[in-house]
Amino acid sequence: MNEISSDIADSSSADAWLNGLIVDMFKLIHHFEPDNFDSARYRGMPANTFFYQSHAAYFSFLLKNSLRFHQARQLLADERSKTLFDQLVLFRLLGHLHVRLPFNTPEATNYLQITDQWKIEDTLETTPLGTLAIFEVPFDEGPMRLKCWPANIAWTFLFRQYFFQRDGQTIAPETGDSVIDAGGCFGDTALSFAREIGSRGKVHTFDPLPRHCEIMRESFAMNPSLVGRILIHEVALADRDDPGLASHGRDTAIDPGARVAVGGDLPTRTMDSLVADGAIDCVDFIKMDIEGSELQALIGAESSIRRWRPKLAISLYHRPDDFFSIPLWIDALGCGYRLFLEHYSIHHEETVLYAIA
Repeated sequence: MNEISSDIADSSSADAWLNGLIVDMFKLIHHFEPDNFDSARYRGMPANTFFYQSHAAYFSFLLKNSLRFHQARQLLADERSKTLFDQLVLFRLLGHLHVRLPFNTPEATNYLQITDQWKIEDTLETTPLGTLAIFEVPFDEGPMRLKCWPANIAWTFLFRQYFFQRDGQTIAPETGDSVIDAGGCFGDTALSFAREIGSRGKVHTFDPLPRHCEIMRESFAMNPSLVGRILIHEVALADRDDPGLASHGRDTAIDPGARVAVGGDLPTRTMDSLVADGAIDCVDFIKMDIEGSELQALIGAESSIRRWRPKLAISLYHRPDDFFSIPLWIDALGCGYRLFLEHYSIHHEETVLYAIA
């Protein structure tokens, strides 16, 4: 098949997919989903809220980019990932009133009952997203203590976000791995990775906010058997090295949603430059949850990814084009990556793209 006929075939297949999706959308418009609202996430909003402006904007975006959406969907390695891809697009079109995601199970939605059992005490640090607490997470080889929100405990240790296992395929940190934890926040993911990699492994965790790094050090100090496996980098990963402003005014801020902007106030490094400087010896696993900067950070790690072909766990929900721009970029590397999709909430956030070469 020549290039022109291949393009026509791709366009025809994309049109068929889009038409089917629109038919499903109109079917679901007349269907109502009860008990499908995350009141902890959307505090102060009624359960019947319909975000019509964002749904309309996403529909327009989908129509303009349907071919690239379809191309990314075709890269997914199994039917479960493709079906989930469609469900997530439909959720963005219609919201919680009409679309129920697979994560909405009693076990998943009652997570606070378990995390409350693991809470030792509340701290005096209150934030717009709740009070930080000290938790003790039980493991066979001994408990782990850390300071964070209940949601950090649930997603990291109950739902095991960033640990993929399906139909015999596993994508996760392993014994001896060198792990990149981009988006360290309070250190819960770094500790979970450190527990998996053993004494021969290393976790490089990245966060540009000083207060986040202080909280990480507090949590790491409560786990002396793991602290030696973790190295904190007080920068954000991006596609360029930038020292940021000498005083960026966020020294005491707790802000997991902080975004890195070109020429902004937060310091950034590329993974490739850190490797070149000897700060990182090897890369076996990369996790990224960095508020929409995932693609830029991947671009800044291109040489490292080509060299070591690490396993990837990349958040895929911060920007509208994440669903296609990140999978297409990974595929264009030509490293033979197989892509899988998983989702960890009853709303539009917490989608993770897993990749293994």
